[in-house]
Amino acid sequence: MTAAELREVVRTAERVARDFGLDFDPVVFEVVDWETMAMLAAYGGFPRRYPHWRWGVEYARFKQTARYGLSRIYELVVNTSPVYAYLLESNPPLAQKVVIAHIYGHADFFKNNAYFAPTPKEMHNELANHAALVERLAERHGRRAVEEFLDLALSLENLIDPHAPYIQRHHEPLEEEPQVRFPVRVYLDPYVNPPADPPKEADEGAQIQPLPAQPERDVLGFLVEHAPLAPWQKAILEVIREEAYYFAPQAMTKIMNEGWATFWHTRILVQGGLLKPEEVLEFAEMQAGVLGGDGFNPYRLGYHLYRYMEEKAGLEALFRARSVHDDVSFLDEWLTLEFAEMHKVIAPGDEETFKAAKDRLLFALTNAGNPIVYVIDANFENRGELVLYHAYEGVELELKRARAVLENLYRLWGRAVHLETVVDEEPVRLSYDGAHRHEVL
Repeated sequence: MTAAELREVVRTAERVARDFGLDFDPVVFEVVDWETMAMLAAYGGFPRRYPHWRWGVEYARFKQTARYGLSRIYELVVNTSPVYAYLLESNPPLAQKVVIAHIYGHADFFKNNAYFAPTPKEMHNELANHAALVERLAERHGRRAVEEFLDLALSLENLIDPHAPYIQRHHEPLEEEPQVRFPVRVYLDPYVNPPADPPKEADEGAQIQPLPAQPERDVLGFLVEHAPLAPWQKAILEVIREEAYYFAPQAMTKIMNEGWATFWHTRILVQGGLLKPEEVLEFAEMQAGVLGGDGFNPYRLGYHLYRYMEEKAGLEALFRARSVHDDVSFLDEWLTLEFAEMHKVIAPGDEETFKAAKDRLLFALTNAGNPIVYVIDANFENRGELVLYHAYEGVELELKRARAVLENLYRLWGRAVHLETVVDEEPVRLSYDGAHRHEVL
């Protein structure tokens, strides 16, 4: 496909998408070779990330799966404004049409789904700033020390509260003399806005407030605020936390987002006039590949759910759903026994069997399949030890991984760390104090 032909497809697909009611920020398309596409995919869709070996591992994985024909990346689209979209230069003409239409579906979802609303729309600049910051810290504190701390922080990157950006919390205002502060990101605050006065000692009779005041699911945020870390370590931890929050909505809406893009690329091509008669068979084969496979396929499930919704409730119901749901609430509302029987999704059976299978699926999708953990005490038995609580819902922790996480938390907290959970249906406290592991019933 020539550059002129590609521009015409982009113009037509955008016009048709808007005519169908899609609403999206401007999309910037770039055509890239396979090496660049693999690099972008390894970096999560962005051209620059902080230096770390994980990107090399991801790059090698993408190249290997492509070499053996296990997967192929046709496009990448990034949640920014403008939206950046990358097309593989070796895509056949029809594939370029499909992925361009597919990208407009993603762009609409990014702009209109509530879970993407708090995400920074200039994240490409933010990630470049993070990369520059980590490079400076490596030069100042040593590359090995910084990389080891990155390893530590990344092992805890899922210990956030993905729903926190959407919760309005109200706190009583403190009657203190206002301090002039410059607006900066959290990890730069100690450098730009140092304390105006040294902290005053608490009155002897003052009541010690529990920390945290209530269970805190944002473990990374709690560590940024309260762990005895050097400023450069807190800066790195905040970088990891900020990026984890940016990418969280993508995991929370994978089925909805891919299903939405597939639903609309189908409609734009078939009903929008982009599909030539001689391309119909090839398109059907491509569509079968997108929606096929024996395992769990988010494209297939999301696409067929949207079609089912349209038949039951009309097109407006689709637009409402894409605005307010994540995968869990979407499937909870629309994954019915009737749908499961029509599309052989999960185990239909009778109503009771279906409900049990549906509950297992929803549980697997909750928190992207990760355990939900809270900080409940930062001064256990008045020794400054950290206690976390695992919200047990019938699935036990992988003990080997849980112990490794405890050891990493100890390295950040500097004192013993405990985790309350359930093993063999009995309450257990796992502990690590830097030298010994303990398990107490």
